[in-house]
Amino acid sequence: MNQDNKHQPLRRRGCAAGAVAALLLAACGGGGGGDAASTPTTPGVDFDNISINPSNTCDMAGIGATVLTADAPVTVLEVSTGTTASGDARDRDYCLVKVRVDQAVNIWVSLPTSNWNGRFRAEGNGVYAGSSQLGVATDSVRQGFVGVKTDTGHPDFFLSGAFGMLSPGNPNVPLQEDFAHRSMHLMAVIGKQLTRAYYAADPVRSYWYGCSTGGRQGLMMAQRYPEDFDAILAGAPAIHWDRFQAYHIWPQIAMREDAGGPVATAKQTLATERAVAVCDAADGVTDGVIDDPRTCDYDPTNDLTITNAACADNTCLTPGEASAIKKIWGGARGAGGNLLWPGLERGTSLAALAGATPFPIPIEQARYWVYFDPAWDWNTLDYLNYESFFSDNIAQVGPRMATDNPDLSAFQARGGKLILYHGWSDNLIMPRGTTQYYERVKQTMGDANASDFSRLYMVGGMGHCSGGTGVNQFGQGSSGAVPMEPKTDIFRALMAWSEKDVAPNEIVASRIDAGVVTRTRPLCPYPQVAKYTGSGSTDEAENFRCESP
Repeated sequence: MNQDNKHQPLRRRGCAAGAVAALLLAACGGGGGGDAASTPTTPGVDFDNISINPSNTCDMAGIGATVLTADAPVTVLEVSTGTTASGDARDRDYCLVKVRVDQAVNIWVSLPTSNWNGRFRAEGNGVYAGSSQLGVATDSVRQGFVGVKTDTGHPDFFLSGAFGMLSPGNPNVPLQEDFAHRSMHLMAVIGKQLTRAYYAADPVRSYWYGCSTGGRQGLMMAQRYPEDFDAILAGAPAIHWDRFQAYHIWPQIAMREDAGGPVATAKQTLATERAVAVCDAADGVTDGVIDDPRTCDYDPTNDLTITNAACADNTCLTPGEASAIKKIWGGARGAGGNLLWPGLERGTSLAALAGATPFPIPIEQARYWVYFDPAWDWNTLDYLNYESFFSDNIAQVGPRMATDNPDLSAFQARGGKLILYHGWSDNLIMPRGTTQYYERVKQTMGDANASDFSRLYMVGGMGHCSGGTGVNQFGQGSSGAVPMEPKTDIFRALMAWSEKDVAPNEIVASRIDAGVVTRTRPLCPYPQVAKYTGSGSTDEAENFRCESP
């Protein structure tokens, strides 16, 4: 046994290194709570100098023989070794354990074979997940974490929601539940048991790391399984899955009803650029970015510089095209004009949802999660029946997938920390859904109480998890599944908050073009915004202050 004795206190008292009874999972690490390691600081632990080596072998006779317990039979499928092979000094060797929990949840646990940093990190998925998103948790391993991933219980391609239907007219409830929440809980349960068996020590911290679907998954853990993770980073969280997926078809309806069909990409770009030109300076800085689109009410139907009835090419908009774009920005509405869900913000690319053909996900949801009819046709929708369609999505999908419970008191009580972030120019998940959710958290728990354990950072000009026209580099992943190399790392801010009780304030984000940092800007805890001090370069964060809007 080559375990360094100075790390033995990291183990939870009374927890065996091998078989663990299901009823003891929460106390022994399967749930992650119930001891000093789940409080904001852990006396006697030097978080900066944890380096633990395995006490077990990486083969089927060693770690593969661990008796694993969950809510259903567990099978260790394979044990293998490998290296991250990224080509730099941070590459690490790892032990990969592939596990299946019935009925078909696959979990891959990647364990550093030397110098484990004592921490556990689950990496989230994108869209509908599936087997294509299984793999080695390379980024986590390179940073010294035990990393874990799952296919969420089905093999389908990540853009396919067909697993949600058992047969026409019948939902596949078990697979829906696996995707909605069970598979992520199992990541924690199984991953922590394997961690304990490999190192003879439990994690000092357990983290969730994800964007988009990965952000929704993280919030689901805080809401439904608050003991599983000590701290959660949730980017562009795909909460309100029922509602924003229903909105995804709205741009197609608006274009067909008002413009007679798809609006050319060049015309969409014209309207977007015009909105930026009109609203850019509202934040005190002219930089090609609408930092807070809620301050912009640009209306292309009243803009005679680009909209006219005689328009016959891509240099202008017809009144119908301008009306369609206005309605896309204005959000999905019922026949009486009542707002059902907020729309894409002005300054955001419309190409994904307002293309020549519909974005596939709302059609997948309608066919396999709402109506259970593979032949369902979106062309049956119009302004008159859209609200009924929207309500059907809420009724069928919401109970399992909404992930919008604002009561996070159990997660807070166990010492949990939560950081959310969202780009104001997200072209797939409406950012106002996230701000509305966080406002509900504050209303439910109280402003000061909510700030004790949670922060929201809104990012002007950033697209879906990354990209866009503004700053977009701060350690977040491009889809929640494959993290990008951080410049200023929001995840490290989360770690400092969880481990050292250092609450984050402003976080500096960067824009990098051709390998060069061209702009830095502070991200401010919502509802604060970054305001220019009036002197110095507007491309340097030091010349901005976080203030109330």
